[in-house]
Amino acid sequence: MRLSHSFALLIALALPAFAQDGVPDGAQVPTAQADPSAPVGAAASPPTLGAALIDSPLAAALGSVSEDPLFSNAAVSVQVVNVRTGEEVYAWGDDKPLVPASTMKILTTAAALRTLGPNYHFPTWILQDEKVGADGVQPGNLYVKGQGDPTMVVERMWRMVQDLKVRGVREVKGDVVFDDGYFVGTTLVPGWDKDEDIESGPTYFATLGALSVNYNVATMVVRPGASAGQAASAEFDCPTPAIVLENKLLTGSKNSRKWVKIERTLDEETQKITTFTLTGNIPAESEPDFYYRTIADPLANYIGAMQSVFKQQGIKVKGRFRAGAAPKSATILHRVDSVPLTDIIATLSKHSNNFMAEQLLRSMGAERFGLPGTTENGVRAVADYLATLGIPPDQFRLVNGSGLSRDVTVRPSTINAVLLDMYRSPDLGPEFVSSLSVGGRDGTLWSRYRDAGMTGRVRGKTGTLLGVHCLSGYVHAADDEVYAFTFLVNGIDGALSRARKAHDRLVVTVAGATGNVADGGDGDQPAP
Repeated sequence: MRLSHSFALLIALALPAFAQDGVPDGAQVPTAQADPSAPVGAAASPPTLGAALIDSPLAAALGSVSEDPLFSNAAVSVQVVNVRTGEEVYAWGDDKPLVPASTMKILTTAAALRTLGPNYHFPTWILQDEKVGADGVQPGNLYVKGQGDPTMVVERMWRMVQDLKVRGVREVKGDVVFDDGYFVGTTLVPGWDKDEDIESGPTYFATLGALSVNYNVATMVVRPGASAGQAASAEFDCPTPAIVLENKLLTGSKNSRKWVKIERTLDEETQKITTFTLTGNIPAESEPDFYYRTIADPLANYIGAMQSVFKQQGIKVKGRFRAGAAPKSATILHRVDSVPLTDIIATLSKHSNNFMAEQLLRSMGAERFGLPGTTENGVRAVADYLATLGIPPDQFRLVNGSGLSRDVTVRPSTINAVLLDMYRSPDLGPEFVSSLSVGGRDGTLWSRYRDAGMTGRVRGKTGTLLGVHCLSGYVHAADDEVYAFTFLVNGIDGALSRARKAHDRLVVTVAGATGNVADGGDGDQPAP
């Protein structure tokens, strides 16, 4: 098994996807605690609505933004707030709650910083029945117990097993048992039940699990054969027994059109093994290409990957690799931590990673309300955080952490209240602000705001579904004021670029810049 192209895979999770657009049981295992330096109650007040600045020159300039026909032909809800004063500068749409799409991730990541603390790490535990002997033999079982680490990739798994060798493990007489009981509930993202996505497994709809590896996505590497007419090559970057590849690809002439169709099916009996059937044409002499689809069973895939790594490392296992619960009597052999939460939310937000957002939400629920981690308790944790900002529960509807749902509805003032709270926090503000995409530089805003002196002056989060396009974040204006803004658009008839241009016009106006703004695409666009 080769090392995964984990960074390429991470980028793939954020690519446009529609054509038109917990703690181990037992006293021996310490609990992963939320950071006590992050007080939940130290929150900013909601924006002051209808304040004096509504009559400012900026408010007058922003008024022209609403002349766009989009404001008449779609559902629009906008608010702009001065971060320093908390006063509303501009509003449209009566603060109407709308579908926020991926701007929902602003609420999830902010709540996580408040609930878990910026230094929270996702641990994975290696537990043992008995201590490893001087001869390197583990007499009983080893247990791998996960707490939802969304950053685990096969490279880190390799390091984890290598660390066991460093600790003297050469042979396991018993089984290697995998415990994913930190989470319970469906492996699918709640709130998104599109049959086509359930069947085809696009990367933005990755499955969830307390033990997950490579974002629960299979990477298929496709190459042409030696000459036209021969079979093309297709293989998994990280093969496991949980995924099967049926290659029906052919090599075409050098100038032929490349096309690949991927059919994804599940084992009828267990629904655990995912088979990918590839058909199509690969032009001769073309470069290797990568294709990504989600796997059906995260735990089976994790077990298979770990089994391969054990074999690579030369650690013999006399028993089986299997799922099961770690006993309370098991003691710690090794612990592997993720990078801190601050690093995770930067990757999550800039690449609009739904998988990371949902894993984070369930972990937040577990740490806030106790085991097991569920989406419902994660949503409760977000609602509790919003309550500290003075936002009552009847002003929003939450069903998941990523915003991949048409059942989520949020008001612009709610998102802006979160933006104000984060910006004003000396402990959390720098980490949160830096997690957002920077206009003209990175993330889903890398191709926008490159002209008219706008590069680096916008930090934001995009959100897109078919007919839905949203943008929220901060603008550093020419007068050195910073403004928080949220611009939600639903019910778009036609190209989403109409909403994008309206977003850009508002942002450029707030910034006090002039000229054209690059009309780039976003990278968080799921299917309808």
